Amino acid sequence: MMPRYGTKSDEHGQYLVSRGPRGNIVINPDDAHGLELQHVSSACCGATPTGGMNQLCGCGTFVATLCSDCWCPYELHLSADRVRAVGP
Repeated sequence: MMPRYGTKSDEHGQYLVSRGPRGNIVINPDDAHGLELQHVSSACCGATPTGGMNQLCGCGTFVATLCSDCWCPYELHLSADRVRAVGP
C-alpha cells in the first residue's frame, strides 16, 4: 500500500513497505465491508495503528487494524488469527 501523499523511501531510495504483525493480511480499507471502527487513537485525519486492533466485526470480535491517517499508509491489516477467506 502507498502513503496517501506520494511514496515514501529510505535514504537509499528504496521504497518503504508496510510493517505490521507478521502473517497479517494487508488490503485496501475500501475492499473491506461490514467492519465498525472502534477504539481509535486520536489523529488529525483518520485512524492510527498505535492503539492496536480497531476494527470490530459484526460478531463482536476485533479482527483488524485500520491505518488511515494522513501520515501513515492507507491500509487495513486483517489479523490472520481472526479472519478466514470464504467464497462469495
